Amino acid sequence: MDADHGELPITTGDGTAAVTARFIKGVDKRATITEGWSDFFRQAHMNEGQVYAFTFKCTSKGLCLIVYSI
Repeated sequence: MDADHGELPITTGDGTAAVTARFIKGVDKRATITEGWSDFFRQAHMNEGQVYAFTFKCTSKGLCLIVYSI
């Protein structure tokens, strides 16, 4: 992530839910999703207590996040 803020596509591993979230990068080089996560959480029917795996992938369009239910 070269930009201090931008868009981050998030999808489920099976492709049933997808949103474009927004992020901001802090001075400590860590990024925080600022918009879109709650929409993804609802669309993906995620549940508290369920285990998920998060994978970042670099594509020709840039960085994306893929969430798998385990």
